[in-house]
Amino acid sequence: MTRAAPVDADLLVRASRLYYLEERGQAEIARLLRISRPGVSRLLQRARKAKIVEIRVREAAGSEDWRSLERRLGVKELHVASEGGIEAVGSLGARFFERTVRRGDVIGLTAGTTLSAFVQSVKPSPFDLEIVPLVGALWDTGEDFDGSFLCQELRRRTGGTHRMLSAPAVVRDEKFMRALRLEPRVRSVLERYDAVRSAFLGIGVASENHPVAVAAKAAAKGRGSARRTEILPRGAVASVGCLFFDAEGRPCVSSLDRRTIGISHDQLKAVPVRVGLAAGAKKLDATLALAHGGVLDVLIIDAPLARSLLQATGQG
Repeated sequence: MTRAAPVDADLLVRASRLYYLEERGQAEIARLLRISRPGVSRLLQRARKAKIVEIRVREAAGSEDWRSLERRLGVKELHVASEGGIEAVGSLGARFFERTVRRGDVIGLTAGTTLSAFVQSVKPSPFDLEIVPLVGALWDTGEDFDGSFLCQELRRRTGGTHRMLSAPAVVRDEKFMRALRLEPRVRSVLERYDAVRSAFLGIGVASENHPVAVAAKAAAKGRGSARRTEILPRGAVASVGCLFFDAEGRPCVSSLDRRTIGISHDQLKAVPVRVGLAAGAKKLDATLALAHGGVLDVLIIDAPLARSLLQATGQG
């Protein structure tokens, strides 16, 4: 600890009291103490170094400190909703979105119920964004958690424009996929992936009930029976849109990639800010895989999943 001389200490205390307790601006303090504004800044720095001022951040009542988990997972930011469920995660994701997006940003969305809760929680504000779906249509019934619908709803809340990916996420064969990608309305969306600044991603669990698996089976009808190992990539435990990852977070490359329409592994990796959202302990393995694989920069989850992650990483 650096000790200040008595005269200096008095000046440090006066500057600190004016700034931290009376909430005066540095320009006003400079006038009161008859020193320059940079001089005030230096005094406040010295006051902290001399332990005259100690700054503490008190967590909200009942909250937990998740910083060690953040380090264990290797993500740049971890945000944990104190309550469980997709609504809590969606609300927390919306607050992160409102704090970090900038006017004119290009935002990418996948699909799913957690992303729907996120979009529905965003407060109307004129951000003037361009919003792009990162995956084609996964449901035939116009669900309000499909990617293009979510882009339209987010655009309604934030202004700007949104793109519609007028194509199914999974098609019957590679030839049809290539033809669809050449369609002007589809191509105009796919060409925007390189401009996406932030991607908001629902974290999926690879299973027979995964929307991509269901869509792939439907597309394969009439082409003979297909086992699960022929539908989803071997070793897949996690997904983002139509992309699958193994337990180490490595991309799973398979023939399915040649029948899907959406962002590619390489394009996703190039997005500057990748935000994953998940709720519930059932997403444990998938979340671990994506975090450890460096797929996510920011992770937004609920407390039940966070506690499961603590146990899985040896902290519980």
